[in-house]
This record gives sequence, structure tokens and C-alpha cells, in this order.
Amino acid sequence: MISLWRKYSFSILFIILSLVMGLYLIFDVSEDNSTNIKITVQDGDSLWTISNAHAERFGMSTSDLVKLIKKENHLFGTTIKSGDELVIPGSYLRNNNKESELAFETN
Repeated sequence: MISLWRKYSFSILFIILSLVMGLYLIFDVSEDNSTNIKITVQDGDSLWTISNAHAERFGMSTSDLVKLIKKENHLFGTTIKSGDELVIPGSYLRNNNKESELAFETN
């Protein structure tokens, strides 16, 4: 048994470390949802008008932001109604002056 440990100790430690890191990445629940951007849809809003108003903040085109909003909110069409909440993870915010912008909330 000792000769097996001496022969394969590096491999065994590598496998154990890989399993621990994998479990850490899978069960990492420290994600802070306060960085999510919540947009409440108002009367007359559409995905295009919302995206047009916020596209610069994300550093992308209006059409790309429409696609992102649809993907992140699991929307299959472009229909939204007043009172709906759209959520965009804060990780998509463009960096300004090497600091991430703080998330904002609109009503």
C-alpha cells in the first residue's frame, strides 16, 4: 500500500483537488443577485425602446441588447406587457474607467 502511495501520490492528490474544485464551482452560491439589473416594463415600452435606452450602458448595439434580454428572460417572441420585470445580469455591464458600473434599478 505504501509503495502505491509513493508511486501515485501526485495523481491521487491531483484527482482529489480536481474533485474539490469541481464541487466548489458547481455549488458556489455566493453569487450576489444585487448586481442584476431589473427593468419594469411601462405602458408603451417594447423590447426595442428599452434596449435603445440602455444599449450604450452595455456597450452593444440595440439589436444585440434585444437578443440578450430575450435570452436572459427566456422570451420566445418580442411581446412584453406593462408590469413585466426584465432581468439582466450585471456582469454584462460595460466597464468604465477600469471599474464596473454599479447596477441600477428602473421602475
